[in-house]
Amino acid sequence: MSAEVKVLSASTRTNLEALKHHMKKLGFKYYKEKDGWVTFGARLMMNGEEVAPDDCISISVRFIDFHADLWAFDLISKLPEVKQAILDFYEAEGIKE
Repeated sequence: MSAEVKVLSASTRTNLEALKHHMKKLGFKYYKEKDGWVTFGARLMMNGEEVAPDDCISISVRFIDFHADLWAFDLISKLPEVKQAILDFYEAEGIKE
């Protein structure tokens, strides 16, 4: 049985690189892309047997949806800039509500 792997388009990859750059300036490192979700974390920590992001934001690359799990006040105060970076990504992708 073969597993189908969904590959992001070239334009989505380009837009994602721009988002990664902007998020890095805001203090978030790219963690991973899985199942149509991209996750950024301020720090990485051990979670059982694997590395997981701490103070993280995940966004869908297919529709407008995101999840933020932030504890650090300095990161919480950056949410307006994070929101704009995410909205810029969705606009570049042509994704509307």
